[in-house]
Amino acid sequence: MPASSLRLAGRAGIALALPFLVLCALSPDFGLSATSRTDVPGLLREIRDEVLGLERYPGEDFARGEFFLGEGDDDTNKTHAVGILVKDEGGGSRMTIVVSRLEPARDDPRVKYARDPKTVVCAFTAAGIELARSDYSAAELEKLLPAVLKAVLDKKNLLKK
Repeated sequence: MPASSLRLAGRAGIALALPFLVLCALSPDFGLSATSRTDVPGLLREIRDEVLGLERYPGEDFARGEFFLGEGDDDTNKTHAVGILVKDEGGGSRMTIVVSRLEPARDDPRVKYARDPKTVVCAFTAAGIELARSDYSAAELEKLLPAVLKAVLDKKNLLKK
């Protein structure tokens, strides 16, 4: 087959695939949208509300939860550990999220060590949500927070069973 035919076939394939790719990217079911962005303050509020819904340990004046990020239901296959602490303060509440990468031990890959912790601290006041500190960029938060919310909801559903 001559090179010009291959070039033409490649262009035709791209021309046929392009409308499909654009429709997928703009579809709300696909998870992307041309006009909307992830609502970081809304996700933070929802994560806080879900963690506050978990049972508190006796004697603690804060809510906390430990979760894992990654594919599947088995926590041994997860890639990141997440710790969330919510404490009520005078003017509202404060939430701290710590995410650590899980690294398998050399001698036993079933044992994993938390590495490279990153923190997000936010305050919830009557005026709104203030992001006090974040080791993540805005774009990273937009990707991370939906996964954290999913992990919280998954664990909450598991505890209901």
